[in-house]
Amino acid sequence: MSKHTLIETVRSFLFSFHKLKFKVSAVVTPRRAAANGAALFSTPVRFRGSRLDAPGDIPATRLREVPLASGAVTLYEWGNPATQPTIMLIHGWNGWAQQFTSFIPPLLAKGFAVVALDHRGHGRSAGRRSSLSGFIDTAQELLGLLPNVSGIVGHSLGAAAAACMLAQSHTTALQLVLIAPPNNPRVFLEKFASMFGIPIRLTDAMQQWVEQRFGRTFAEVSVSRIAPNILARTLVIHDPADSVVPFEHGESYARLVKNAQLARLDGCGHYRILRSPDAIRLAVDFVSEQELGYCTPSLPAGST
Repeated sequence: MSKHTLIETVRSFLFSFHKLKFKVSAVVTPRRAAANGAALFSTPVRFRGSRLDAPGDIPATRLREVPLASGAVTLYEWGNPATQPTIMLIHGWNGWAQQFTSFIPPLLAKGFAVVALDHRGHGRSAGRRSSLSGFIDTAQELLGLLPNVSGIVGHSLGAAAAACMLAQSHTTALQLVLIAPPNNPRVFLEKFASMFGIPIRLTDAMQQWVEQRFGRTFAEVSVSRIAPNILARTLVIHDPADSVVPFEHGESYARLVKNAQLARLDGCGHYRILRSPDAIRLAVDFVSEQELGYCTPSLPAGST
């Protein structure tokens, strides 16, 4: 049996085990089932090994561990953030910094320094549990530590965290790119509960556990609440056929954020969009404050 097959077999067994456990405990001990389900919902899958390394064709990465009040994280740097305008890259749930590898060369060519991170519980950073609230706190602390941030590019939950962070800061000095941003954690909690066979009646208790554990309510981080406070120029990039974060989530940011534009990229999916030349070009041009020349750019399917 190959290593890959073994890993998939173990994952399948663990999934079946958790599903059976929730099915039984939802009847016998529903409060415990809700707490256990919420804890598992808050535990990201950590990818390890060579995928965490940058390819050899981009400049060497400087890695350092940064102690924060929200917990130490691993920071990746290219260029000189102390002296150059800096772009911060924020990955999503189950992601890691090097997913943005294709963004690095064109950003460096524009004269930017680039900073990315592995959130708590992800990549090379320590920790087991994580949350959107934790993403927000970490990004906020890093923004305060880095002297020359001029733009932020976030993907998926990292995009939602970036939006929430800028809603808190009320800054107009940054350019914000949101790639496939979710507009409320509730839809993913319900999807998670359904996947593991957790009765829908327990999702309210699961949500309460997450909110109490991590210090923010789902309502506080919903796009309807934060959008009026996002003053930065904003570009939303999303594939209408995204199977992970529905396109209407991205549309809601573009509709509710005052200075937002929407770029629909057909055929990119949720993860491949980070390797799409069109997405990279749009993001780099936008943070470089170059005019896009249109408000809702649409690109053909298969442009990845």
